[in-house]
Amino acid sequence: MKNPARLAFGLKLSYGIGDIANNFFIVTSGMYLLFFLTNQVGVNPALAGTALLFPKLWDVISDPIMGLISDRTRSRMGRRRPYLLYGAIPFGLSFWIMFIAPHYASEALRALHVALLYALGCTTFTVVNVPYASMVPEMTDDYNERISLTSFRMIFASIGALIAGALVMRLVEMAGGGERGYSSMGMIYGLVIALTCLVCFWGTRKAKAREPEEQRLRFGEQIRVAFRNVPFLLLMSSYFFQALAIGVMMAGFVYFVKYAMRLPQTAMDTVYPLFLITAVVFIPVWAKIGVKLGKIRAYSVGLAFFCLMMISLFFARYSQLVLFYVQVFLLGIGFSSFQLFPFSMLPDTVEYDELQSGMRREGVFSGMWSAGQKIAYSLDRYLQTHSRTLMRNYALH
Repeated sequence: MKNPARLAFGLKLSYGIGDIANNFFIVTSGMYLLFFLTNQVGVNPALAGTALLFPKLWDVISDPIMGLISDRTRSRMGRRRPYLLYGAIPFGLSFWIMFIAPHYASEALRALHVALLYALGCTTFTVVNVPYASMVPEMTDDYNERISLTSFRMIFASIGALIAGALVMRLVEMAGGGERGYSSMGMIYGLVIALTCLVCFWGTRKAKAREPEEQRLRFGEQIRVAFRNVPFLLLMSSYFFQALAIGVMMAGFVYFVKYAMRLPQTAMDTVYPLFLITAVVFIPVWAKIGVKLGKIRAYSVGLAFFCLMMISLFFARYSQLVLFYVQVFLLGIGFSSFQLFPFSMLPDTVEYDELQSGMRREGVFSGMWSAGQKIAYSLDRYLQTHSRTLMRNYALH
């Protein structure tokens, strides 16, 4: 007899596909928007970096607000799914126009133009992403099924990140380069973003959803309640520092490959996919380990393993390249656990809140989680800039 707690494979698959859109936006804007602003639009790096900082600060405000809005939404499609449907096309369009170069004579106006479009893109991302992330605790109450559902999400998140990062400049060049190339890339990626959102919406039509709570608290009180949730604060703090550490590692990795391992920069075309593809392949393995050991113990094992492999890189030698690639492979295994467990434990902190308050506030917690992520990414970009400077100085001396 079929276990009633088990979710259908098609539902899990459709939900996972939805994170392709989110990662296309995160990776492409994070890796290439600053480059587009400086090299294509002609804005000096200091002004460009400042211009792109303010939209991220807006996210810190908008994410919890969007979470509260989705918590209070009444619809025959549930509280979360309407935003996948109605947000899909604006999300894709805002991504496209973000990469259409402005032609003002003033450098400041060009920077402001792109910054405002980036803020619009971040807002449409929030409208889709926060309700999307809030769906997991509604779709299943089963502890182990949440690991399984999150594993589908993280697999497609990694696939989206890999494809987005690898194809941007190829698509720009195939379309002739320059403004036309970036516009064409933006249109193609925008279509992918809209389509994957719609696939997720349609494929999750049979997913369980909850009605909004009759009891309502004001926004400020909702935030204070979230900060009293100790398991949520511990989990978010852990993931915050994890995101910072991983970002700095990735920023410095190309320098490690070039100067410590004495490989050409093009070697990253092998190293990065090896690292990320390994992470994708081992997500189902970590899901099984999580079921057997429990999420916290499995997460601790993954963290310890990843740290051990990072330490092992101090002993890497350019004369032992095969061993180095084995180390990268093992790093990917450890990183895979980071992708899975924090996101699968987030719904459990929502249930803890329900036990304390009797209310279901998935949106508020997902919104605050998203805001925390974005603060980490903003700090991460700052740290990346300084880590690159330090690595260059180290290389010169």
